Amino acid sequence: MLCKARALIAALLAFACMLIAAVALAADTETVTIDARFSPDKLGAPTNLSATAKFSSAAPGPQSPVTKVTAYAPAGMLVDVRGAGTCAATAAKLEAVGPSVCPADSRVGFGKGIGLFEIAGENVPGPFTLEFFLARKEHGHIVMLIYVSAVTPATEQLALVAREVRAPKPYGFGITFDVPIIPTLPGAALGWVDHVFLTFGAKNVAYYKTVHGKKKLVHVRGVVVPTTCPRGGFPIKAIIGFADGAMVTVTPTIPCPHKQ
Repeated sequence: MLCKARALIAALLAFACMLIAAVALAADTETVTIDARFSPDKLGAPTNLSATAKFSSAAPGPQSPVTKVTAYAPAGMLVDVRGAGTCAATAAKLEAVGPSVCPADSRVGFGKGIGLFEIAGENVPGPFTLEFFLARKEHGHIVMLIYVSAVTPATEQLALVAREVRAPKPYGFGITFDVPIIPTLPGAALGWVDHVFLTFGAKNVAYYKTVHGKKKLVHVRGVVVPTTCPRGGFPIKAIIGFADGAMVTVTPTIPCPHKQ
């Protein structure tokens, strides 16, 4: 059935503020430069939503890790998941076994990034990948599983659970998830995100539908751009919590699609 994308944007970031265009992230020291795009960028059309974010800090030494993300996407943005699969695995099972426990057609996005870890006074890069799967709904609300995999400087696989939350006006849906604090190497500071890339959509996901007695291959529409764009762009809101107790709220916009 046609669903409002009350989840699919997001995770949307350490990862979730990635829907935005280029904003200050934290009080005087931390910033993030973000570029988000629709492809194609046509009102009312199925699309891929891709975003790249670069985190930085004016303060020396390790940055505070992200521990919680809540993001609200624009009103009118839809996700048509008819025909898409559902991952029935628990987060614990996904974390233990890996993405093979989820059907290929439940995958709704992917990403990659670089974390940083301070070891012996040096910032050591730690590449990681992300995969996003539609999970079973809870009380009628959308749930998504996020699989995070890193191999250096220490091997770590993690499964996060992102859940739909009620969004205030002028937003259309909300998503929230916690990021647990995980020690890296003995004696090393906690790691933080340097940059990350995400893309959401339904490219190459299709299903068969019977039309007038004949089977027809139908592609899942996935993310659908709103049919109208407010003056100034689509409003976004992200609330990011950090391990040091700081809470930062940003209210940027995604630019309106180009006229066709």
